[in-house]
Amino acid sequence: MFEPPASALLGKGVRFDPIGGMQNHTAELTRALDRRGIVQTVLTTRPPTAPYFQHLGDHARVIRVGFPIRRFRQLYAPQAAIIAPILAARSDVVHVHLGEDLAVLPLGAATARLHRLPLVLTVHTSLRHTLAVSDLRSALLKTIGSPIERWGEHSAEAVLVITPRLLRLLLADGVDEHRIHLIPPGVNPSLFEGPFEDPFAGIRRPRVLFVGRLAPRRA
Repeated sequence: MFEPPASALLGKGVRFDPIGGMQNHTAELTRALDRRGIVQTVLTTRPPTAPYFQHLGDHARVIRVGFPIRRFRQLYAPQAAIIAPILAARSDVVHVHLGEDLAVLPLGAATARLHRLPLVLTVHTSLRHTLAVSDLRSALLKTIGSPIERWGEHSAEAVLVITPRLLRLLLADGVDEHRIHLIPPGVNPSLFEGPFEDPFAGIRRPRVLFVGRLAPRRA
């Protein structure tokens, strides 16, 4: 999951749930590493209108694969399974970002093992520990994804978590404390450079601020 172009946030692209915290996180991380001169290749899904290939900064490239269907993560996995080992042949590390995708961790782990590369796993959504079951889809994700996640957390050379709560849960689950690292999401200060006018000057107080997407799962 990676930041889509602006064109994918309108029209048909909206149905693909194209943007959220994980997409922003991976994009900002890629930009930060690019500024440090680190060469990166990002392999991700392709929402409508997004280019198949894109340069990002001076040292990063984004490759998007998949079909224009909303379900099953656009069936990107078969294409990614072919491309990932080729891309990793000249790499030094494989970094997997885990959300609600059941294929990404097996794909990343198999690619890393093939080339004897270290595997780094960032857990954005813990299917095993924090995903709430509310319907058949979430029940299947939790049932199938929990053992996959646990295997990855016990196999990766490094496991990155973004909240203290998940850190405690993984430690209680037996993950080696020397391989777990708590790295909260960063903030781009340039997005908050003021001064700003009150956008709700006509609305009286008290007010409630919600930070997040306008999506059913946030309700």
